[in-house]
Amino acid sequence: TDFALARKPRGYDADQRPSAHPVAPEPHEVPDTDAARSAYDDISYAKGASALRQLVTWLGWPVFLAGINDYFTRYRFGTAVLADLLDCLSRASGLDVPQWAGRWLRTAGVDTLTVSRPGPGARTWSLAHRGDRPHRIWLGVYDAGAAGELALRDKVPIIVPAGAGHLLLPPAVAQPEPALVLPNDGDAGYCKVRLDPGSLAALTASLGRIADPLSRAVAWSCARDLVRDGEVAPREYVELAVRHLPAETDSSITGHVLGYARGTVADRYLTAGRRESALADIAGLCHGLLSRPAGDDTGGLRLIAGRTLIDSASRGRDADVLRSWLEAGQLPGGPDLDSRLRWHILLRLAVLGAIGPARLDREASADSTAAGRLSAARCRAAQPDEQAKQAAWTAMFGDRASPASGYQLAATAQGFWQADQAGLLAGYLPRYFLALAEVAGRGGADLARVLCQHGFPHHAADASTLQAGQRCLDSGGLTGSLSRLLADQLADLRRSLEVRSLF
Repeated sequence: TDFALARKPRGYDADQRPSAHPVAPEPHEVPDTDAARSAYDDISYAKGASALRQLVTWLGWPVFLAGINDYFTRYRFGTAVLADLLDCLSRASGLDVPQWAGRWLRTAGVDTLTVSRPGPGARTWSLAHRGDRPHRIWLGVYDAGAAGELALRDKVPIIVPAGAGHLLLPPAVAQPEPALVLPNDGDAGYCKVRLDPGSLAALTASLGRIADPLSRAVAWSCARDLVRDGEVAPREYVELAVRHLPAETDSSITGHVLGYARGTVADRYLTAGRRESALADIAGLCHGLLSRPAGDDTGGLRLIAGRTLIDSASRGRDADVLRSWLEAGQLPGGPDLDSRLRWHILLRLAVLGAIGPARLDREASADSTAAGRLSAARCRAAQPDEQAKQAAWTAMFGDRASPASGYQLAATAQGFWQADQAGLLAGYLPRYFLALAEVAGRGGADLARVLCQHGFPHHAADASTLQAGQRCLDSGGLTGSLSRLLADQLADLRRSLEVRSLF
């Protein structure tokens, strides 16, 4: 469940960016060490792990393990290449595993599987396949229960041949007509899924009442993709969370849904006015989760809610509540504040302008650990006044003989850009890309990567920021890995702008 919501979406996202590459590139596609280092990313790890899982699903565990044991025996104490592994799996299975690998490991991109419900008078459901890979997955067929739950009737195995554009589904899917058909139920595949309108309506009403947490995770991942691709309004994702998370018992689902709603939907996909309303809804949801009895806490759900509530706090009463938690030394009803959670509260108070430099200095003096120093740097950069912003800017981009460590630089960059401070930060936006290129030009490619990864203004989803970033990218003055990273960041910014423009 955690992999389905934490790791796999990062693979999907990376596989749709300009830098998308195969899991196992051909040797000529990796010309130098810069390209090699850049190739180890969420495609290597998240998509790579997903491809392995699909391979096990295709071959079956006994055959897969037989092939793996053959591989270990043949090449122990030696060196092997991908072809050696594939040959061992082929011998064990009698299947053409190199052909499978050619489509799964040597090509980039994500396939999409879309279920279509038959119209009036028709009985045959179908599956549309956009992509070129073979898939072995399960379709979850659910009926609407008397109490509003979605009850699993069957998991129907489906084989989607490579290049099959359209597939008729077996009668077991349609008879009697289900409330929901969920593609890739069980998450054995690596593909985006799309639901028919009736299934989407059932999911919207009853997502939280699917019994299996992994099935719920697949459904939440589908909702996330719909928002990211501009097919569902981002505000609806927040409403889905408000409707279904109060009864959620799985901490992975709660944490990742809240994280996406707060960090991506609110800060990147919603305009300022809609963002305030979304933050209020997220805060209200978290207050409700925090009101659960401490004895009913499962997997740290209350701690997850507390952290998200901190991030969603607004000026005024919310800031007073956070101060009271600091003074009490714990969240209401527990847990106690450790150093990390304490700095989390201080950061949000700094963003809101509800705590001053003197208090931050006292807190920093009381915590001399490395983590404390980084947290203090993040808080100082997050303060909403020009003096603090200019000091942070100098720390990030100033021409200095002894630059800060990468960790210190990342912490400062993370604190600098805040969606709550868009007006104050507007003047820094046109300067950012010029300063980034200047740092890279001074021979600080690694520092420039840190500033691009941790200090990119994702909240500024507007045409002028996108144009300034594109001019920097087109200038030709950036190294391969930095250029690749900036292109990906701009692609995400472009996606945010497109989503905002649609709703």
